[in-house]
Amino acid sequence: MKRCEGFTLLEVMVALAIFATLSVALYSAAGHIAGNNAGLTERSLAQWLADNRLNELRAGMREPQRGYRQERIAFAGRQWLLGTEVSAAPDPRLLEVKVDVAVPNDPPLTRALLSGFIEAPR
Repeated sequence: MKRCEGFTLLEVMVALAIFATLSVALYSAAGHIAGNNAGLTERSLAQWLADNRLNELRAGMREPQRGYRQERIAFAGRQWLLGTEVSAAPDPRLLEVKVDVAVPNDPPLTRALLSGFIEAPR
């Protein structure tokens, strides 16, 4: 009797089952990575906005107004809610500034928070 070379039907079915399982796992991982990438991009843009606002106040490009102010701005092709709270600091020569950046959903989704100090106007 001659032996034939090759795979049996059972071996082929097992290999296909393993390949299908790995394909589903890779597809799921790719979707997860794409979602994380979008979230990371959004948080990075929001952090830039917050940092820019704090630096504008430090450089004197904007006059610090005590209390909380929120404005809607466009940046990087998106709409953002930029909130700035200016209050007294423990040192009377300084003002404490808190900046929050949110995506205007319902309710707004905060993507960045930044706190710092600026020189108080004389």
